[in-house]
Amino acid sequence: MSPPTVDIAMLDPSPEPIFEETIEAVQSTLSEDERRFFRHYADSTSMLEDVRAMCAANQKEHHRLLTCSRKIALFSHAFAPYFDIINIYVQIRPDWLGWFWGSIRLVFKLGSAYVLFLEKIADMFETVAMQLPQYQQFHHTCKGQFQETQQDRVTTLMSYVYADIVQFCLELYRMFSRGSPGVKLRHRAGFLTTVLWRPLDSRFSQLQQRLAKHKQWFETEMGVHTFELLAQHRQELVNVQNVLKTHSEVNGELEAGRMMRRSKRVDRVKTWLSSGEYRLIYEQSVRQRHSDSCSWFLDAPKYCRWKNAPFDERDANDLDVLKGNWHDRVLFVQAKPGFGKTLLSGRIIEDLSTAAEDLNISDEPPSTVFFHFSSVRPNRSSSHDALRALAVQLVHKHRHDHPTLDALALLMRKASGQQKASTDDVVAVLALLLRQHSTFLVIDGMDECIDADVFLTLLPEICRISDCRVIILSRPTITIPLEYQKWASDCPHIISLNDSHNATDIDAFLMTNLGQMADQGYFGISMDRSIFDNVGRRSDGMFLWASLLVRYLQSPGLSPNERRKALEQASLLEGLEPLYRSILNMLAQRYGKEKRIAADIFRWLALSIRPLSLTALHTALAIIPGQPTAKDQYLLHFTDSISRLTCALVEVTDGNVDFIHRSVKEYLESPDCAQSDFSLFDESAVHAHLAARCISYLANDVPKQPLQRLEPYRPSASISASSGVSFRTSRSADSGYKSMPASDTEGLVEPEVPQPTVIFDANLPFLRYAALCWPVHLYRALGNRTPRCTSQTLSTKDPFSNTPWLPTLSHFLTDRAAVTTWVEASWRYNLPPNLSRLVPLLLTTKSEIPPATIEGRELKWVVHGLRQLSDALNELRGDYGFTLKDNPSLLWQWNIQAATEGGFWPVWDERTGRVHGLEA
Repeated sequence: MSPPTVDIAMLDPSPEPIFEETIEAVQSTLSEDERRFFRHYADSTSMLEDVRAMCAANQKEHHRLLTCSRKIALFSHAFAPYFDIINIYVQIRPDWLGWFWGSIRLVFKLGSAYVLFLEKIADMFETVAMQLPQYQQFHHTCKGQFQETQQDRVTTLMSYVYADIVQFCLELYRMFSRGSPGVKLRHRAGFLTTVLWRPLDSRFSQLQQRLAKHKQWFETEMGVHTFELLAQHRQELVNVQNVLKTHSEVNGELEAGRMMRRSKRVDRVKTWLSSGEYRLIYEQSVRQRHSDSCSWFLDAPKYCRWKNAPFDERDANDLDVLKGNWHDRVLFVQAKPGFGKTLLSGRIIEDLSTAAEDLNISDEPPSTVFFHFSSVRPNRSSSHDALRALAVQLVHKHRHDHPTLDALALLMRKASGQQKASTDDVVAVLALLLRQHSTFLVIDGMDECIDADVFLTLLPEICRISDCRVIILSRPTITIPLEYQKWASDCPHIISLNDSHNATDIDAFLMTNLGQMADQGYFGISMDRSIFDNVGRRSDGMFLWASLLVRYLQSPGLSPNERRKALEQASLLEGLEPLYRSILNMLAQRYGKEKRIAADIFRWLALSIRPLSLTALHTALAIIPGQPTAKDQYLLHFTDSISRLTCALVEVTDGNVDFIHRSVKEYLESPDCAQSDFSLFDESAVHAHLAARCISYLANDVPKQPLQRLEPYRPSASISASSGVSFRTSRSADSGYKSMPASDTEGLVEPEVPQPTVIFDANLPFLRYAALCWPVHLYRALGNRTPRCTSQTLSTKDPFSNTPWLPTLSHFLTDRAAVTTWVEASWRYNLPPNLSRLVPLLLTTKSEIPPATIEGRELKWVVHGLRQLSDALNELRGDYGFTLKDNPSLLWQWNIQAATEGGFWPVWDERTGRVHGLEA
């Protein structure tokens, strides 16, 4: 923790010691390197020229830096005449100017690497400029009123501003530098005074108060006022400069209140950074790992050199050094799929965290932050997710550190109202906190990052302005950018792991688990345990294989003899694909319902538009297209059943359902699995299957009535000519939600939903997904489909085997009440439907099916009905979009009915609880 800060405005009566003590404070605060390269300026003009040169040198942030420089220039022009006035009363010394303007330039130089923070600082300097007196305006007045007897008094009071501005610059400098000491100045009585620390925004508020008193006194001094008024303002200025708050019992409650406000600020910053759950995979890896596993890696020479190199404060504050050695601070660890890299990453995190205090490589124990990429988990697959999680961890770890709290205070000053930080903002926060604190970064699963090139491009930018150390675990298939290469050394530093590294861990894991299974009778009464010794050799260095084998052998679908035979013929299961094939063959032998549910679990996990909650998935798995979902169709003990039904290929951890490994999904999608009942190879067929489930739920399980009590029509005070609703849907191409094919799911970002929707969400957990996603599934089923053979269609037993959605969609379109409930739900979820892009795809499908077949006749009617519904939806958005956005229940009322030709939308009769005109 930095030493306590002392207000440098506690000054001697004579002016010259004030300036000298201020300069002494600058020299004692700056690092040795900063003092050596500190630039002195004779005036503001030369300083601003250097500032503009820095702006020109940074092409990436040129515009933002230029804006900041203009605000610094505004302050400089406002303050420059101050020295002319001082020179009237006392002979000004060049070093007073040199250290002052040099301090301003130093802040700009350091802040230019963190433009987000520099913009806030520039705003503060602009504020100061507005609060300064018009020194130039009073220059001639000062000359006319100069009295030698008043020289010391006026100069002393004037020097307060100089000291305040320089102290402000030093506080900003400490925020951008590691290990810089606090300002230590002596009180005029000759002893150090301890000040109750305040965050930067509070100290800036105090500075503004002192500036206000200074301006009040200065303008009174230079004007024509009574002596009493001048004396009053003079005393107020002296009083505000000499107010010191010391630690005592009196201000204990005050400090507690401040700490609470700081804690709330930290929480606001963490919310603004918007990190998702990042600890789940780490905690899971810790639970699954044996106590001694992965210990072999901790002795690897490259890892030890990377970990044990000291964090040098001098290097941490030297951008030239950081730019030159950043390659040596990035270490890649690569191994094939299933090796156990996630378990290894957990061991590394544990090692770095627990051993940090004993490393003796920096003044403060290094922090360890981490992120695990996962392509099958929400908010854990992109570079943005990783950067946000890393930044949030650092904010939390250093929430009591003074420079960090200053940075957060600066960050929250005059917030733009942006609810979520942009990627540039997150990078700026992350880089500054890494600059302040020595840190290890552990990144696992780099190959699962959907934009790994973006992350690996941003990482050098961060490493060039901080001394963080990064270890990245991945498959060998990732592409490392050329900028990581350094021809003078062996960069990029890579540790390549092979079968021999984890062979001992795998043998220990198998011997332990197979021994326990033998004790529990999984292999029958008698078992030759010597077979266990050879099983580990078949793992091919994959911990995943060993783990899956144990789970496979524990499956209740195998008899003791089959388990023994599997171990005796372990060579047939060698490798992941043979083992996956054996597991799927076993699942295929189960009775109909269990087999169907297992297949549906794979489909929903692999190709859902948005991840389903556990409750929504439970509902989705119970759906049988064309039938209402009965209670006996739901699985009992659902959470515990998933692993059993899928033979542990899918697991539930902390309420999240996922494949146990990315390779499971890859195998199900591969051509090798194309003939399996569980295949995901034909994505169009899977989307068709899921679309049928969604439509069936809307047609058979959702009550055909208003979702909420009807609200009367109330004309809005202001009608927008172009509503946000129509703008959102007008650019949609994925059946009305978003453009295809690049980012068709982005349109399904969870919007802010009005609070009342929680009522029907709780009772209908699958409604949100079914309402918003069935058109997307159907679009993908039709858009990526290959033309089919007519003879094959005619010979199939089920005429709808290739279009499982067709009967349910036909039934759905004939039920106007069900359709209206769906449309109301879509509006309440702030994503009004648009089916106009589905019609052409259905026409194409219709042209491939003989019109005389059952399927052909059904499809002909569906095309007609969908076109009619699409026209009605377009009319709603075009004519009533703004009104329905405020009150979706108007769909069921006379207002819309009277204005819509043909009476497409049914009218709800609240007295009978039925659609108007429908007989009981």
